[in-house]
Amino acid sequence: MKLLSQTVGMIETNCYMVVSEQNHCAVIDPGADADRLIQMLEQNYLNPSIILLTHGHYDHIGAVNALVQKYLCLVMIGEEDADMLGDDRKSLAFRLPNRDSYHIVCDRKLKDGDKITLDELTFEVINTPGHTKGGVTYRCGELLFTGDTLFAGDVGRCDLFGGDFLTLKNSLQRLKQLQGDPQVLPGHGPFSSLEREKRTNPYMGIREI
Repeated sequence: MKLLSQTVGMIETNCYMVVSEQNHCAVIDPGADADRLIQMLEQNYLNPSIILLTHGHYDHIGAVNALVQKYLCLVMIGEEDADMLGDDRKSLAFRLPNRDSYHIVCDRKLKDGDKITLDELTFEVINTPGHTKGGVTYRCGELLFTGDTLFAGDVGRCDLFGGDFLTLKNSLQRLKQLQGDPQVLPGHGPFSSLEREKRTNPYMGIREI
């Protein structure tokens, strides 16, 4: 397995590419800058087959349609966020000049515990609502793609459509119970580790909220 990452868009969303031993690829949260992402894929001789979305906000979905058009990959998102892909107010794309490009067809609505297989790789779906009503985290081995649920030292905001702080607290407690010490790969900002966040993040560490 190989992991590539690229920061995209105005608010610097982390897009990830997880590559199997057979050089097949899953793209997680292609939020913007489709041309840059396609160039990165081409330079690494990758042909992505699936797009995994942690949630439905515009800054995580902006390059989806361009990748689907070029590579015919399947789009997957948590079932409770699927309606955001067709509603530019829920996705917050309504003020953008190209807001129609954020209307996306979902090929698979994911449920908690679902597993997505790509060659030797398995992505486990963990429901982590709170930032949005249907946000999910993906675990692939010792990689944990947390979207805007958990950042290094922080968490995602809960004052937008579908957000709820008490729900987010429950999702953080669920992540806290995961076995091992996977690398935390958030939707924005630097990478971390689960043990580090458990020790130091005020929202899930020793201190009470």
